[in-house]
Amino acid sequence: MTLTFVAHNTPEPALYGAMAAVLAEQRDAELAHLAVEWDRQSYADACQHVTPEGHLVTSGLLWHERLGAMSAGKVWQLDDLLSLHGGKDYIVPLAPVQLASFTRLAREARNYSVDYQLIEIEHTARGFQFSRMENTENRPVAWTRDRFGRVIPNTGSGGQSGSGHLRIALIGTYQDQIASYPATLAALGDAIDALELEVEIICLPPCISPRELSGVLKDIDGVLLPGGSDMRNVAGQIRVAHHCLNHEIPTLGLCLGMQTMATAAIQQMLGSAQANLAEVDPHAQLKTFIPLTDTPQHPVHRLGDDDMKLVSGTQMAAVMGDKTRLRYNHRFQLNPLFKDELAANGLLISGTDNSGTIADAIEHTSHPFFLGVQGHPELTSTPQWPSPLIGAFLLAAKGKA
Repeated sequence: MTLTFVAHNTPEPALYGAMAAVLAEQRDAELAHLAVEWDRQSYADACQHVTPEGHLVTSGLLWHERLGAMSAGKVWQLDDLLSLHGGKDYIVPLAPVQLASFTRLAREARNYSVDYQLIEIEHTARGFQFSRMENTENRPVAWTRDRFGRVIPNTGSGGQSGSGHLRIALIGTYQDQIASYPATLAALGDAIDALELEVEIICLPPCISPRELSGVLKDIDGVLLPGGSDMRNVAGQIRVAHHCLNHEIPTLGLCLGMQTMATAAIQQMLGSAQANLAEVDPHAQLKTFIPLTDTPQHPVHRLGDDDMKLVSGTQMAAVMGDKTRLRYNHRFQLNPLFKDELAANGLLISGTDNSGTIADAIEHTSHPFFLGVQGHPELTSTPQWPSPLIGAFLLAAKGKA
């Protein structure tokens, strides 16, 4: 057994494991990752990647699944990895805080008579490169990020510009998308490339003022409301959802984005801004989304791949089929008390879990494209298999343009 530690000296969770994933793919080796802490004040969504099996891990481990079509798996304790390895070779990513304790890691490997090596990632003018490694078999020697944050070989051919015929607003700062949770922007890039569209992505901070928001969105062809764990973004997302609902702007919501879309619709239906997510305001008079555990037999935290059943004849079914699988990461559900009244007011629950009790997809019947899902289609997108839902959203935006 040999452990190859790959140290990338960057504080960005979105790059954690990226170059280790590249090396694992090149060597046809397995990747194993250890426990790591991040600055959650700067990177709220540092640990929001979900594996198919339901492990919640550092967001940068997305690249392992995208590059090798394999789950990043669970977080290992080094002692367990060393004792249960079964003779396999592993690639092990190291963040700066882990590199600082490398002497201890090396000592533990020696205690188990396990060979190890340390490879550091160098930041050069060409991109990210492995230190002390020669180019073999004509493999790329430098990797970089394109404008969608995707980790790609640097071929020296340049990249697609940021201008385009379509203008898509992604609600969230560019820093959050590129450094903390890279999946949404990467999935947009996958769908844009597959459809051969020219698109400009406008990242709008959720805290943007109503006056600024109205000015920016009047020239936008579509809005994507992403997921996220930072509840400070909710008020801004709801404000955007109201605008998109009233001005018929094609809108797609992912997880938290679906929740804020539904909350905007409920507020308009009731004529009350007091309706809010229980996660944001536990004392709200009208709770639009409540804990899963308020319903018997539901989990505390729904994580990993699960089925979504679609209602025949809906927009969502036309895009996704009668049944599909999505990646989930949520602890709250649409309040069942609103379901019938919402349907009467045009907001249809177009998808559910297998039990039929969790609202997994919504759409507004009087809007050209106002769709949301409780899951995370961005987590399973790849350049070869882009999300059909994100593709449908882009085509709706193209139709508006």
